[in-house]
Amino acid sequence: MDLLGPGSVAPTWVTGSCQYWYISDYLNQARRLIWIWAPWTTPRRVKSLLPVLTDAVGRGVRVSLFVRDPGDPLQGRPEHQQYLADLRAVLNAVVEINVMHQKIVVIDEKIVLLGSLNVLSQSRTREVMLVMHGAHFARRLLQDERAEDFASPPRCGACRGTKIDLRRYRTGDWHWRCYNRGCPSRSSGNRQPWTQPVIRKQPSKGSSG
Repeated sequence: MDLLGPGSVAPTWVTGSCQYWYISDYLNQARRLIWIWAPWTTPRRVKSLLPVLTDAVGRGVRVSLFVRDPGDPLQGRPEHQQYLADLRAVLNAVVEINVMHQKIVVIDEKIVLLGSLNVLSQSRTREVMLVMHGAHFARRLLQDERAEDFASPPRCGACRGTKIDLRRYRTGDWHWRCYNRGCPSRSSGNRQPWTQPVIRKQPSKGSSG
């Protein structure tokens, strides 16, 4: 099966110190959509990319970010949560996912960067990112990641709060889950958090699969 599809360009890769410049350059090229999967948000890297992402939103680009939930020992640190709050204040969507580990950037449904680089935490390590040009592959990847399904977390049905993460159960089903410890769903002896199944949306017109 041809994953790249017609009209795709052979993959290239970026590595070494120039990879951080390339990431910013590709983000600056975005005109409609940016999707980012980055498990952790560290101060140094967020400081570097926040102006780039702010500029993107300012020119009308919809930016969606997927990160690990605060139950993760690293992502749950106060400084990481503070910089995540800074991102949340700017971006269109910030979605917290339990034990996620993807490192992906998709731009305008036609450019994909994926590999070992976490674009919002790593700033000194040597990593490798493949760069794929082609709408077929980009849309196939977004569909596989269920990007549209996961990009709009609901408010908690019990406390109406926004402390919502995304979890996959052993059955393979995805659910939204409220992690607010003060939520009424956890009171009165009921220790079960509020949850809601994720509804699968129909693929948009032109999407593969």
